[in-house]
Amino acid sequence: MENTKRTQRTPSEIIAETEARLERLRVRQAKSQAQSNPAIASLMDEKADLAKSLREAKKLLGTGPQSAQTRIEKHEAWIFKINEEVLEAEEMVDSVSELITSVDAKIADAISAFVASEKSASA
Repeated sequence: MENTKRTQRTPSEIIAETEARLERLRVRQAKSQAQSNPAIASLMDEKADLAKSLREAKKLLGTGPQSAQTRIEKHEAWIFKINEEVLEAEEMVDSVSELITSVDAKIADAISAFVASEKSASA
């Protein structure tokens, strides 16, 4: 059977945890006071800038939606789509050019027939 009793912390454990918490609070307070010192403030700002650069580099090298690999894949998909559109446009140019040639021939025939009928009507 499982032990369902709560184990109570000893006074020394409670004191150790409280002292650790107090030390963390002292460090936090020291950091905040140190930021008012110009020499330390500039170092903290430099650290923040470096941390930002590191985050951006990790984001680019990662596997998320803004990673280099994901962006490359998206662009390759766009390039594939554009190449397909180019092929369709080339086919369209060929077929429309043939249709225009065909329509030009029909127009020339119609004009010739019209001119011939005008000549025979005037004669």
